[in-house]
Amino acid sequence: MIIDLTTQVPSDSPLITWAKTQDNKHIAMGHVGTHLDVYEKSVIPIEYFKSQGIVFDVRGKQEVSLRDVDLAKVPSDGFVIFRTGQMGLHNYGDKGYFKDHPYLSTQLIDALIEKKVRFIGVDCPGIRQHEEHEQADRLCERNGIYVIENLQNVGTISSSPCVVYTMWLDDEIMTGLKCRVIVEQV
Repeated sequence: MIIDLTTQVPSDSPLITWAKTQDNKHIAMGHVGTHLDVYEKSVIPIEYFKSQGIVFDVRGKQEVSLRDVDLAKVPSDGFVIFRTGQMGLHNYGDKGYFKDHPYLSTQLIDALIEKKVRFIGVDCPGIRQHEEHEQADRLCERNGIYVIENLQNVGTISSSPCVVYTMWLDDEIMTGLKCRVIVEQV
């Protein structure tokens, strides 16, 4: 079974309107919908296209900590997906979606870095909140890990582990690369 986790944003969405009003529309548009952050402007290795994935259901947690995941199940070079439930509580783009969303503890982020995963995916706006958002993305990127935000349909993944295909186009200017994330259940 194939599941598309990509959040597509219609051209008449208020988020698209917002992006078009920004000083650098090109950069702003890269952070709308499902995207991966590349603040450090690194080049993502092509072998990251296909990864073993694992999903952790962490709904109801404001801060997801080491206690909430079984790190022994996390594959090195894997794609770790966190089902926070934020996408189910609020429509993507609504104010409530972005306000006080769930996030990962710094200890959990450090442990995922130590495991050398490829991607951290979330069904919310980021792995940390507010001013810590970009800092966490940069830390991960410097360690060869890319954060993918605004995933949808995470709750429809019934088997974990699974295979995750991630497609992106490099852009030397954008700090957020639109991407497509597809899960194949095995």
